[in-house]
Amino acid sequence: MVNPRWRPKIANSRKPLKGSHNNTETGIPAFPKPEPYIGRYIDGEIAGVKVSNPSYKKYYKDII
Repeated sequence: MVNPRWRPKIANSRKPLKGSHNNTETGIPAFPKPEPYIGRYIDGEIAGVKVSNPSYKKYYKDII
């Protein structure tokens, strides 16, 4: 039996909907804004991104 509600024109669409949370109008994924770093590195680089922990920098300022 055929589903009477099935409409192939909308079911097979590959174009993302406008306002989709992960795509922009160009189709390139939109990444979330980077969060502040709160890890154990005092100052360094992880995967090409400079990171530093301000509280550790303040505490260890004489040692660095």
